This record gives sequence, C-alpha cells and structure tokens, in this order.
Amino acid sequence: MPAATRTPLSLLLLAALVAACPAAKPRVTAPPDVAVTATAPIPDTPAGQQLTAWLRAFNTGQRDVVRRFVAERFELPPDRPLPLDDITEHELQLYRTTRGFEVRKIVASSSAMISALVQAKWTGIWMKLDVYVTAEPPEYKVAKAPFKIVGIGRNTADAPTELLPRQPLTLAEIAARTDTLLAKLVEADAFSGTVTLARDGQQFYRHASGLASRRWNMPNRHDTRFNLASVTKMFTAVAIAQLVEQGKIAYDDTVGEILPDYPNEQVARTVTVHHLLSHTSGIIGARALLEKAPEPRSARTIAEMVTPFVAEPLSFPPGEEFDYSNAGYILLGAIIERVSGLTYYEYMRERVFGPAGMKESDFYALDTDPPNLAEGFVDGPNGTRLNNVFDLGVIGSPAGGAYATGEDMARFHQALVQHKLVSAQSLATLWTGVMPRGAAMYGYGAQIEHYNGTRLVWHGGGWKGITNHFEMYPELGYTVVILSNIDDDPRAIASKLREWLTQGARPH
Repeated sequence: MPAATRTPLSLLLLAALVAACPAAKPRVTAPPDVAVTATAPIPDTPAGQQLTAWLRAFNTGQRDVVRRFVAERFELPPDRPLPLDDITEHELQLYRTTRGFEVRKIVASSSAMISALVQAKWTGIWMKLDVYVTAEPPEYKVAKAPFKIVGIGRNTADAPTELLPRQPLTLAEIAARTDTLLAKLVEADAFSGTVTLARDGQQFYRHASGLASRRWNMPNRHDTRFNLASVTKMFTAVAIAQLVEQGKIAYDDTVGEILPDYPNEQVARTVTVHHLLSHTSGIIGARALLEKAPEPRSARTIAEMVTPFVAEPLSFPPGEEFDYSNAGYILLGAIIERVSGLTYYEYMRERVFGPAGMKESDFYALDTDPPNLAEGFVDGPNGTRLNNVFDLGVIGSPAGGAYATGEDMARFHQALVQHKLVSAQSLATLWTGVMPRGAAMYGYGAQIEHYNGTRLVWHGGGWKGITNHFEMYPELGYTVVILSNIDDDPRAIASKLREWLTQGARPH
C-alpha cells in the first residue's frame, strides 16, 4: 500500500515535544553528548530530498520560511484546505525547544518515505522523524520536481546505544546534566513540575519549577502532590498481587467466580484477573470508553464507575490481543472491594500507601478543596493554558487519578524491591511481560523494557494537563520520577536520563 494511503495528513499535526517559549532566541549551545555524534548522510531519494529541504527550512526557525515551505511542499488534503497556519505553528513550537535538528541515523529509506533519528541541537533530545511523500508524481519523471509531503510523524526516541559514550557518569555529572536540560525546558516554558532521581532509595537530584496554581501564583514544590493519571494502575496491580498471596483470589479466576452477581455474562464467564491486569480482556478500551461510555465525573464509588461499561460486549476473545483498558482496571477495583471488604480507597491507604511510607499520597475528592495539589493546565489557543478542572472526575479511580509526590514514588519503588508490599515471587510476576506494547512488554500494571543492557520497569500517565513518567531500574537501583501539570510529554526527559544512567553501566 502506498505511503500516501497509509499515512494521513493528521500526522502533521501531532503534538510537538513542547509548547511556546519567549520570543528571545538564546544562543544555541550543544549539550555535552551531541558533539561526539556524527551527522548521518541523507539518501538522495525523493523522500530524502524532502527531509533535507524540511531540515533546511525548519532549522532557520523563521516563520515566513517555514510557512512558505509548508505551502509549497505539502500535499493539499483532498477534502479541505491545507491547515497552513496550524502546521506552521506546530513546527515553530518544536523549534523553540530544540533550536533545530541534526540527523544522526537513517532507520529506513525508500523513494516514498524516510525514517531518521534526529537530535535536538539545543537539548540533545532524540526524536524519530518519519517523512512520507506522494507515491507517484508524474512530473518527477520529467522535470525532477520534488515529491509532495503527505505526512510527517514525530515521536520521542531513545538514543541508539551504539552511539553512546562508554565512560560511565558519576551521580554528580548526571545531576548537573539533568539540571542543564531542565533549565532549558523551563526557559522555553516546556516543563512545569518536579523531577526526582534516586539510587537505592537515596535521592541525588530533585527539581521543582512552574506553578501549582496560577490563580494564587503558587509555585510547584518538592512536596506538591501531582495527579498520577495511569501510573495509578501500578497500585491497583500491587493490591491484586497481595490478595493473590493471601489466597483470596487467583490470577486465573474469572470475573464471575469473584463477582457472581456481575451482570455481563460474557465477561463474567470468560475474562480472568490475568486478562484484566494485562489489558488482554477484550473489555472496552480506553479511547472507546471515552467516546462511547465515559465514566460520570460525579462518580464517587467504584460501583458508579463500573456502570457505564458493564453491558458492553467484548471486542475480542480474552487473551488474543492487547487493548489498553481503563474499564478493566476499574473492574479490578470492584474485585479488590469485594474480596477485601474495604472500599478501594480504604484499601489503598491501609495496604499500599501506609506500608510504603507514602504519607503524601492518596485519592482526593476534589470538591473538598484538598491542600497542596497541583492544578493541571491544558494547551489552549494562541499559546494559552487552561485549567483542567472541568476535565477531571470528582475523585480518581483504580485506572488513574491518585495523587503523590516525587519523593513518595521513590518510596514506592523501595517498598517494592524491599518486599514491604509483595513478595519477591509476586513482584517477578508483576514485572513479567505478557503482551508487547511498542518497544516494551506489558506485564501486570507495568511496562518492561530493555535499554543498553539494562532492564527498565515503568509506567506513564497522561490526561489533559497531566503528564507523568515513573521509571525503575531494578538492577542498577535507580528511580526516575517526572511529574508534570502541563501537556508537554515528559518522556523526552526520561529518554535523556536513560542515556546518562546507563552510559557505560554494567548491571550488577
């Protein structure tokens, strides 16, 4: 199938790494890991020519140059005008926090598409850039006219391990590099939140910036509680593992065996705890749930949260596919309540947060105006940011919405590896991959990935005005906690930390 058919123009409007920054343009200073990496040659194919031309225009950072490039080189959508100004603004947003890119590695190349790993000149952040062009422009054969661009996809990427320096970094060097990176992102108004780094439970770096409340001009602090979004699923999975250890349920128990009154007979008969934990149940996925049967924002109990999807049929036979499902984790919350005799929220306080020493973590009813919570801010029109208060439920669920500090999340990591919450055998089960999800495998409430010979266990969390990344390095002992209350994806920061934390590392 031609690339032009596979890739919609909407790829051009994928969110860039970060939002707008002040108009003043600082001098481009390369981070220390950029200078040692050579620039890769771009193939002289139609797609390669367009990538070269895009880089030339993008790296100027000039609105008129970028806008003219988009107008001349992008294929018109068949059913609507080219969103010229929207595309231009997205390009300039990305430029403001990268100051341009250098091509480091060509991943794939053909006449109709090219995939390249590029690195930001200013921050050293890596991205995978995919450029798709029209498949058969008749004028190209005659006049060598360039193919039109029909799609540009961008995704944060990890540095190729073969390009990493072999000399390990000290904790002080890692902290200094992290501080430099975050200072640039803060200057560009591209990070608001906290970053906590620890090794074997001992913090060696922490950062707080941005505002927790714009109404009161209250800054984010190290003890500010952030909405964790889907990182919450880790807590739910731990609770289930505890109940399995106690012999109260088994991973292969069906929903009907635990909840005999569950009204969806298809789910009750065929879906197991294993399926729910690993997102292989076939219960309505996260995106479809939002569109078709969103949980009511007024819901305060797990029973109320289950109601919107309880009658939904399965999308596929359990165990056959992966489909990330918030509904599945809400149902796990109902199981926890039935088996333990506690409400889900009581269980979390007494059996997870308490034993882990997470004194600043909980689920909060937002209409009670709980103290010291970071408000979330969503990207709005013309560079504005809007409060996400109308996009949140009154209280979080087993699928997302707990609040915690960076320090508490580091304590959670230590409680897991010190077996204060679950046994070593149960932890190994939680951290064993079941189904692939991109470069990672999804286990039970955790993604498991390997980078530079190092095992990483992590979970991200995102919603409107909420972006988080929590990553554990079991063999090296590192904890990375990035909590943010704006829309900019923190995965770029986590990827740079992967480089620095594993550079020259040999797992012990």
